[in-house]
Amino acid sequence: MTEQDDLRQRVEALAAAAEAEPETIADLSSLAVQLWANFDEFSVEDLEDILRDTWQSRGLPFNDNTA
Repeated sequence: MTEQDDLRQRVEALAAAAEAEPETIADLSSLAVQLWANFDEFSVEDLEDILRDTWQSRGLPFNDNTA
């Protein structure tokens, strides 16, 4: 399994957990920093983009501080 596959599985697991508690709004910046601790070959910004894409595709609520 590649690092990218491992990251994809971790992001999917986080999204699945968020779906289980739809009233919870995820702080993607915080999640990205947590992921970066294990996937430091990606930048925090790249991880935020991956998380944002996953959350948007699933229609999950999140804080978006990119503006």
